[in-house]
Amino acid sequence: MDRYIVYDGLRGWLLIIITCNHLYGNFIPQITRAPLGLVSAAEGFVFLSGFIAYLVYSRYSEDSAKLKTKIWRRCWTIYSFHILAITLTFTLVGILPIYVSQWSGFFNAANWFVSPTQSYFLALLLLEQPGYHDILVLYLVPMILLPFAISAIKRGNATRVAAISVFIWLVSQFVTVQWFTPLLGLLGLDISANVSYFNPFSWQIYFYMGVLLSYLKYDKNIKFSFPLSIKVFLLSLLGGIVLIKHTAPELMQPYVYGSGSASLVYQFNLLLVIYLFMLLMRSVPFVFTLKYPVFLGQHALPVFSFHTIVIYFLQPFSQPYTLAYWYWDLLTCLFFLALLALPAKMDQIWRASKLRNQFTQWYRLPS
Repeated sequence: MDRYIVYDGLRGWLLIIITCNHLYGNFIPQITRAPLGLVSAAEGFVFLSGFIAYLVYSRYSEDSAKLKTKIWRRCWTIYSFHILAITLTFTLVGILPIYVSQWSGFFNAANWFVSPTQSYFLALLLLEQPGYHDILVLYLVPMILLPFAISAIKRGNATRVAAISVFIWLVSQFVTVQWFTPLLGLLGLDISANVSYFNPFSWQIYFYMGVLLSYLKYDKNIKFSFPLSIKVFLLSLLGGIVLIKHTAPELMQPYVYGSGSASLVYQFNLLLVIYLFMLLMRSVPFVFTLKYPVFLGQHALPVFSFHTIVIYFLQPFSQPYTLAYWYWDLLTCLFFLALLALPAKMDQIWRASKLRNQFTQWYRLPS
């Protein structure tokens, strides 16, 4: 299947925004962090992952075994990158323990300075998610059930898939990891589970929004081309949210804390933002086909994983400057974005290498 280059470009732009946001400077993130209301690039990243996943894997729907194999191999790849990034991060942290206070606090990695062995064990179980090492989990968890969702959709049960996703989202509002903490005590662990503020069982609804909209767009050929009155109404709703966010943020405050649980307000805001970007893709497609964002988007997994390692050192090192001077914030963002070319280029070389082909045959990684 030919890659949809505009989606690669959009994914690249989302990576660029996420990277700048994670530096937590005092200037650039004022523009890039949730400029269109409540939702951020992270919600868009998970939605787009579901949208593209349906595009890529639904072509195997007639062969159930192949469908499961392809998707679950991809899940293993995501998990491997997640664990590799954690391994490299905390190996470097152990070798160069220069920002321990920041890592223990802001980076939510205190467990690693109490018991690194137990922390690593919990990380393997996805129950230890230090700062920035949680987003891939939001992608991995819904991917595991994707073969069953695609099979159901192809049998005409898209409504059932949507209902199950909503049901899981509802249950996730009440069930937390703390329910399972006593089980960890049976393992003799001295530390508690440390999972993300972002609940993957809540955020799966963003992923399956992407899956279902991809199905409607490409299988049902729904263009989402509304009459002018509807278009103006939807954009006005989004404009109203943006206006309130930037002129009367106190009115938004009661809804801000719905991010981790993917509240209905966040879902509504995300759908409006998706509609806006659909219009932008039609009217200014060149923005989404610029070479560098496309390049990053085509190698999103290694690029994102690389950024989660570098951020542990670059962010605490640069923050005294990026909080004080706008030009340091800009220069640090540009430096970090340029650095992302390194994992993208390495992945490009790896994909084209004979060694990769041999390794794929031996290890049976997805092509």
